[in-house]
Amino acid sequence: MINASELRLGNFILFKFNGKISMIPCDFMHFEQLHKGDASSFYPVTLKPELLQKCGFIENKDYPLLPQAREFKQVLPVIGNNSNEIYGYVKNNGECFVRATVNGNVASINFFHLHQVQNLFFFLTGNELEIKK
Repeated sequence: MINASELRLGNFILFKFNGKISMIPCDFMHFEQLHKGDASSFYPVTLKPELLQKCGFIENKDYPLLPQAREFKQVLPVIGNNSNEIYGYVKNNGECFVRATVNGNVASINFFHLHQVQNLFFFLTGNELEIKK
């Protein structure tokens, strides 16, 4: 299940309907269902390397831990001279997570789900994270 307080309109979720699970953007109907206390059909989208690339992350082919682990990076479009980036990592056990950095310093906890990355991106830039099909 998913924590409803983490969701915004348009966040991608896995939704179970008629025995089929699909990745869809969260809309008003879903919030109404969550408000009624029915969260059993909602699941977070777990991060994977292919999903990071669909979100605009670029793989670091010079990452020193390759091929056991991988690193992806997205430079954030922000005003000012700070270097704000979001890094995605795939550990050697396949676990994937994202964290934000400011001027090379870690500035967030690790995020493991797509809706969390969407919220992080929106919080840092004021724009929606584009996810290519």
